[in-house]
Amino acid sequence: MTVNRRRLADAVGIPPGVLVEAEQVHGSGVALAGRLPLSRSSLRSASGRGGGTHLPPAGAPIPGVDALVTADPGLWLAIYAADCVPVLVLDAATPAIAAVHAGWRGTAAGVVPAALDRMRTAFGTAAAQCRAVLGPAIGECCYEVDAPVARAMEGAAWWPEAARPTGPGRWHLDLRTAIRRQLLDLGVPADHVTIVPHCTACRADLFFSYRRDRVTGRMGACIGLRS
Repeated sequence: MTVNRRRLADAVGIPPGVLVEAEQVHGSGVALAGRLPLSRSSLRSASGRGGGTHLPPAGAPIPGVDALVTADPGLWLAIYAADCVPVLVLDAATPAIAAVHAGWRGTAAGVVPAALDRMRTAFGTAAAQCRAVLGPAIGECCYEVDAPVARAMEGAAWWPEAARPTGPGRWHLDLRTAIRRQLLDLGVPADHVTIVPHCTACRADLFFSYRRDRVTGRMGACIGLRS
């Protein structure tokens, strides 16, 4: 475990080694971390995605995914971002949790809906019982995208709400607005979605930003269930 990950573990008050991380490849892959509850064994079989324990060697991220879900108390799911949106989801009724890394590619591919769908098939989670927090990310004020990005997204129902034209072939894009709309369309109540309002690119005093600095660190967002 790196020095910074030890600092993160210390700040959260957890022992080293319980942080589970995703490789973060800007896709829509979701991994189940830890053990699936026995009561959900039939759902596991029906999902066709397997069960058991899905944990990489200590200190290694789970490859090929941008979202993690678990119902295993004691595990902490960690996502790192420096402009992309970190999304943390809690299903308090089951209970179960998810941590999602959502850049523009992941948002276009539906990584957040994919995470909630994995929670549904693995744990029986209902969107209406979920709460979600969208962490600091680059805001519409600083995030201008071009036509190739728009082509990947403009067919989505949320595009008119999240994108503002700024000139020929250019748009300012608010990823958190897009993800909030995805959550609401899944059935998550509006008052269950919290958006941390800061723009990472604007607030050099608080946040790392890849778009602003290029060579930069990452912020960590993590969530865990306690026994």
